[in-house]
Amino acid sequence: MAATEIAAAAFGIAYILLAIREHRACWVAGGIGTAIYAVVFLDAGLPMQSLLQLLYVAMSVYGWLAWGRDDRQPKPLSLPLRVHLFALAGVALATAATAPLVARYALAVSPIADSLGAWASLFATWLLARRYIDTWIWWVVIDFGLAALFAGQGLWPTAALYLAYSLLAIAGWQSWRRSRIRAP
Repeated sequence: MAATEIAAAAFGIAYILLAIREHRACWVAGGIGTAIYAVVFLDAGLPMQSLLQLLYVAMSVYGWLAWGRDDRQPKPLSLPLRVHLFALAGVALATAATAPLVARYALAVSPIADSLGAWASLFATWLLARRYIDTWIWWVVIDFGLAALFAGQGLWPTAALYLAYSLLAIAGWQSWRRSRIRAP
């Protein structure tokens, strides 16, 4: 499975680097990488992460369409704090609802972390597809937490990738912030 995991990680790196540059092709790389990761995570006993990867494939289509033909428009936007608080509450509720089910029926090895990472990632991906600069702050936290989860499962290339994602999310936030400042 190591070669499959490494291939998925390579597509993941392409995805994040293209997203930072606001290039529409990020959604193609992301869709391919997440399709591969669906199998990797299922084999690792992380069913919510596996399901999330399948949702990411659909979100990749959505992102591709939402970003349109022009990679540089519209400029990144920001959401009010109340929207983030509402989203955090939604993520917590969804996690509370799914973690016990995943633990009981899907035999997840870490049902709370698996569910929390999945729901938060889904919201952060929506933020990215809608070009909200706040996506990058969400990703710093999510990716750091998922790196720890994946390391605990022995998915070392994926843990390293998600740790790199967390650091690259800082670069993404800085890049998109500069882009927003330069907007006419």
